[in-house]
Amino acid sequence: MPDFLTGFEPLALVPQPNATGTEPINVIVVIAERPDLVAPVSAAVLSVLAADDATKITVQTSAALAELRALIEGQLGSFSRGLVLALLGLTGALVAILLYGLVMMRRKDFGRRRALGATRSYIVTLLLAQTALLAIAGIIIGTIGSVIALLAFGDPLPGLAFTAALAILTLVTALIAALVPALVASRREPIRELRVP
Repeated sequence: MPDFLTGFEPLALVPQPNATGTEPINVIVVIAERPDLVAPVSAAVLSVLAADDATKITVQTSAALAELRALIEGQLGSFSRGLVLALLGLTGALVAILLYGLVMMRRKDFGRRRALGATRSYIVTLLLAQTALLAIAGIIIGTIGSVIALLAFGDPLPGLAFTAALAILTLVTALIAALVPALVASRREPIRELRVP
């Protein structure tokens, strides 16, 4: 039995196959899809009832419960957004630090490429492409691992739109974080870098 009918127990529901639409109605149960729709739906129901004696109509809503639920959902939503932004910022900082370290370790390689005619835009594109490939691999592995963990613990799966948006946001964050180290690598002077022992 649905939760919204537990207040009527003990209850026996008998369908009327030959209903004419003129039968008397004692109770109407209306369910709002979202907590913020409770008040508008209540007003709409009252406007369409067209009862002969309006004093005999009483409307019971869980408006206080709906407001509390909306407040909790709003707080959880803002907390989740803050957590995602903090994690993306941390991920971006780690990508930038790691790629900058890689650029410093491979500076002779970039010097050779520049000496052999590689343009600055080629070096930037090369590093961004490497970062994108690694980020996509990490996104795929992370998504698969998360889905397996959620299924193993019986937790609900997030929607496809949320997963895709988070994957795109992660990829964009990695590329933005990789841009500064890639520009640093592209501005290395070939002659000076080739002299590094």
